[in-house]
Amino acid sequence: MKKLILHICWVAMVLLFSLNSCTSSKLKTPDNNYRYDNKIKDLDPSMLVYHVNDTLSYLYIEVLTKNLLYVRENSSTPFEAEVKISYEIYNDYRAKELVDSATKVLYDYKNSVGDKKILSRIPLSIPFGTQPVLKVVSYDVNKKVKSETVIEIDKKDKFSNQFFLFKNRLNNEVCFDYFHTMDNDLEIESEYNANETFDVDYFNTQYPASSPPFSKNRKIQIAESLDSNFMLNFSGGKANLLLDKKGSFYIKPFDSLSYSLVLQRLDSNFSEFHSYIGMIEPLKYICTSSEYKNLVNSPNQRKAVEDLWLKMAGTKERARTVIHEYYRRVELANKFFTSYKEGWKTDRGMLSIVLGLPNTIYKTRGGETWVYGSPNNMMMSLTFSFNKENIEKTDNDYQLIRYRTYREYWYRACENWRKGRVYNFN
Repeated sequence: MKKLILHICWVAMVLLFSLNSCTSSKLKTPDNNYRYDNKIKDLDPSMLVYHVNDTLSYLYIEVLTKNLLYVRENSSTPFEAEVKISYEIYNDYRAKELVDSATKVLYDYKNSVGDKKILSRIPLSIPFGTQPVLKVVSYDVNKKVKSETVIEIDKKDKFSNQFFLFKNRLNNEVCFDYFHTMDNDLEIESEYNANETFDVDYFNTQYPASSPPFSKNRKIQIAESLDSNFMLNFSGGKANLLLDKKGSFYIKPFDSLSYSLVLQRLDSNFSEFHSYIGMIEPLKYICTSSEYKNLVNSPNQRKAVEDLWLKMAGTKERARTVIHEYYRRVELANKFFTSYKEGWKTDRGMLSIVLGLPNTIYKTRGGETWVYGSPNNMMMSLTFSFNKENIEKTDNDYQLIRYRTYREYWYRACENWRKGRVYNFN
């Protein structure tokens, strides 16, 4: 996933335009109001929760040293980075009473080895049968920047994904994402499910991008044709799984109807973003049908992409600006909204790319509400509601409730992009 940033910048440079470095950020959580912050954040840690037994769980946090600031007191002392990790646990999103909290400080000293990953494991006291909410703040003391993240804890069912820990067998590194961009040989650890047998159903289904927000409402079910099936045995609490082909790997307890885990082996706009078809696909939101068809079928896709952006923007300078922002939003959508398909193809991804991110997001366990403009002035705001769907297969599928009244706002946004202007509703 992190390689995507380099792919975006590399392609844009080849497209005649020199861009600044692309960055992303984490989820912000003031009370029950949430925001996918699109401002530059320098820390950008990766996090997950893994349940070990009925009372003990771990919060895993990984920070890249290249994102930290190293300082020293004087010439005789080494350069040192300091990261403060603080967490709070609440019973639910709207709960005011604090259940537990703690702070841990990470230190690292600069050496000549180069960039590396700092992995920390923080114990959490979470009883079995509960579903609290974990809020985590990571703070670079020297840089004075922070990242805020919220994690929904699920410790009610031993088959939920937080009872499994994934590691890359090649280097023993913890995997923080359920989607992968290359062949990965994984070791899956689950102390709760030691000696259990699981079914793995493999599907090679390609999903289309979302339709416009004013199109007909229809609940999208993950409907797939099974390509193959095999067994996974957690002998001694560990099992190996090779993600050797593109598609979806659904893992469920033996003879169960519900899936516990869904692993994606994705390519489009991840590892293939360095190709021009990778840049073409997200343009379908702002292109006409004929323009998109011409891009896909062009014998020289590089020139076709260049010509289209230049035609829409008018000048290279304006094209540089809109390219930078458009594909930065694609990267952000992939980071936050990927589920059974790439994040840019989802409803939330579509809106975040074309309209920008909203001022306000209200989040519950069953969905999200996005408010553009002021939430206190309905005449000057635009609201989108998403329901959480397909929860038996993924925890990140939020589908938009569509209305015809969105048509005007959508076309206005697309027209701005087509005139070489970065669009933000707010």
